[in-house]
Amino acid sequence: MSTASTLVIKVPQGQGCIQNFTLEPSLPDGDVAGEWKFSQIDENGNCQDADDFSVVFDKNSSWLQKQSELCVLVVTMNKPGWRFAMEGTKSCKNEENTADVLHDVRTEIGGNGKVLKAYIQSLGNLDETVGFSFVAAHVSENGTTTIYQSPDPKGNIQR
Repeated sequence: MSTASTLVIKVPQGQGCIQNFTLEPSLPDGDVAGEWKFSQIDENGNCQDADDFSVVFDKNSSWLQKQSELCVLVVTMNKPGWRFAMEGTKSCKNEENTADVLHDVRTEIGGNGKVLKAYIQSLGNLDETVGFSFVAAHVSENGTTTIYQSPDPKGNIQR
């Protein structure tokens, strides 16, 4: 990932929000992993690079409000030869407290493999850090398909 700060996404009490991102993967250079650029797109079309992100849900939400609170991250990858693969992400369970143990994140791929949607909820009052990698397939000029995963960003889910 590029050098950037943690992006904070606040979900309004009892509501949902949608955030748009772009992902620009790159091939490795020898034994060195490629840099994957992850950027938020604002309402004016401007991009802000992000290494990590936090989704913050209101601590004062009632049980009923929590049921409808949802954050949707829409990640688009327009780089030729690339598409999301294998559910689009891989959980990094080898680090303590970085797996989706609360099972409050689910993903789906659409748009001919170019769009990843991540649905994030938080029904409890716990904070959770989810370590993950983006997973994408690259088709080379000779037609060979190879699966790559990004360096590990972190998503933090807070209530």
